[in-house]
Amino acid sequence: MVADSTHSPMFDQLGVWILEQGIREAPVEEIMSGFGRGLVAGGIALHRISLGGMLLHPVFSALDVVWNARDDTVTCKMVPREIVTTEEFQNSPFFWALTKKSPFQHIRLDAGPMEPNFPILERLQEEGVTDYLLFFESYGRNNSQVWSDLPAGAEGVLLSLATRRIGGFTTFEINYLRALMRPLSLCIKASTTFQLARALLDTYLGQYSGNRILNGVMSRGDGGMIDCVLFYCDLRGSTKLAEELPLADYLALINSYFDCTAGAVNDHGGEVLKFIGDAVMAIFPVDGDGRSAVDMCRAAINATQEAFERARKTNGSGGGGETGGGPNIQFGISLHVGKVMYGNVGTDRRLDFTVIGPAVNQVTRLEGLCKTLDVPLVMSETFQQHYAGETVPLGSHMLAGMDREMSVFTLPDLNPTRS
Repeated sequence: MVADSTHSPMFDQLGVWILEQGIREAPVEEIMSGFGRGLVAGGIALHRISLGGMLLHPVFSALDVVWNARDDTVTCKMVPREIVTTEEFQNSPFFWALTKKSPFQHIRLDAGPMEPNFPILERLQEEGVTDYLLFFESYGRNNSQVWSDLPAGAEGVLLSLATRRIGGFTTFEINYLRALMRPLSLCIKASTTFQLARALLDTYLGQYSGNRILNGVMSRGDGGMIDCVLFYCDLRGSTKLAEELPLADYLALINSYFDCTAGAVNDHGGEVLKFIGDAVMAIFPVDGDGRSAVDMCRAAINATQEAFERARKTNGSGGGGETGGGPNIQFGISLHVGKVMYGNVGTDRRLDFTVIGPAVNQVTRLEGLCKTLDVPLVMSETFQQHYAGETVPLGSHMLAGMDREMSVFTLPDLNPTRS
């Protein structure tokens, strides 16, 4: 073992730096690269640092970050839930630390057989790594078992450090790293918690609405009037489908329908505000940052056309169910342009971020004309005035709550009366 290093003031500065990153909820990539550079500046000869941990997240469940000292690069991945059940993960030091709840393990790679041994350690040994440190700092939620195939208390920060230095890490370095593990874990927790909040808001509210809430628009009554393109979609025959299909098949069909419609809206810059039963309410906000009414109408049309195309492909592959062979997905879409109240409504304890106003009522009632006129898409005259493409008139119709008839339109290739 190499003699202990003398104390470096850079180590104290690194501890302060870690706390500063936690306060500002810095991205994990910045934390890891700064942490690695700080250790190297303090005299610790690093080969790489690996960070991992199980996450509460609506889409992903684990964090995988690697910093390489040679080129000072960071790779960061959010990995899916299924990673926990793979042989590669279950035969890794991180899985071992999680299941054993081991806070620290020192594994020499230059002193004969390794104990415990894992394939990743053999690969590191081939790269010339001599010493390996493994840390696990649990968040202490020992009564919560979020993952059925992991023990309670699996939430936390996993960290490994590897060196190629002859003799490995010094006792001073190991003690110093152990002392830094808790503040570093708190820093990582702050960062991932903020990212989780953003992910939850993006998933359940949409990115546009989520950002507004993160920027402080969160009290009842907060919000304001905005101009937007409104998109409303409703599934055809849903009541009959719910009665006739087994629950699992019906839910699979509903999710396929949402993939076709809401998925297309998201991919074309829209914001899905609500799933109202089997209906989709979405907006394409109009503002001065490159989102003109003309551009947003074009985006809404592109989303609509893609939604119909996705449905055709889904139906052509054997139906809307996940196992195939289910009934076809059919729906109607209405498009409108108007000014809406966009913000928080509800009670003092239960709020909803949504849009309200006459334009919202009009777009939902417009969609009802899809059935009456036997056409999959109905556009309002206001939308048609902002849309630069070709349209076909469908006549004027009275909508409930309006004091005059509204002219409505559709696309040429969707016109049921075309020759």
